[in-house]
Amino acid sequence: MKKKKKKYKIKMRRVFVLFGVVVAVIGIVLFCNRRRLQVITVVEEIGDYDYTLVSNATRLYKKYFKELQEELEDNKIDEKHYASLIAQLFVIDYYTLNNKVTNQNIGGVEFLHSNLKDSFINSASNTIYKYVENNLYGDRKQQLPEVKDATISSIQEIQYQKNDYEDNCGYQVEVNVDYVHDYQYPRKVVLDIIHEGNKLAIVEIQS
Repeated sequence: MKKKKKKYKIKMRRVFVLFGVVVAVIGIVLFCNRRRLQVITVVEEIGDYDYTLVSNATRLYKKYFKELQEELEDNKIDEKHYASLIAQLFVIDYYTLNNKVTNQNIGGVEFLHSNLKDSFINSASNTIYKYVENNLYGDRKQQLPEVKDATISSIQEIQYQKNDYEDNCGYQVEVNVDYVHDYQYPRKVVLDIIHEGNKLAIVEIQS
């Protein structure tokens, strides 16, 4: 009887040890998965224009990026459509904060005139992006805006001459912005767009 009891105790100990190991392994796996560093990659490029599509872009952004890609691959580019698309893409990327990993990931920068990018990044990181919490491991709880749609309410040709920028064939585009949740972010954005080399580039933003 004593031998049977000892064998039973040994078996139970083994079961408890095995159970403990399984629980520990599951815990480690879950913890590692939860703490996995987010890696953002480039999935599409429009090479001649330096426009890129990244892996964490929203479905809406991907839709308009595809339209932009098709427009710029056409033999005869419709510049009004081109201007409209970069206005929409800028607004979607800039005002969608919930997919940004840190407050240094400023959206829409690639659609700006090259001379304005550095000052714009600095300004944005100290204003609208200032309080965006770190999400390097995908565990952020902060509620942040996502653009649901960006529609063109008007587009007109303009002669632009301001702050050393000049273009007799520029565009002014007004975009209406709709959000998934209303956090009191701008609902109307006006963008002035001019030529920079082979590209159109945003030089002024009013919201």
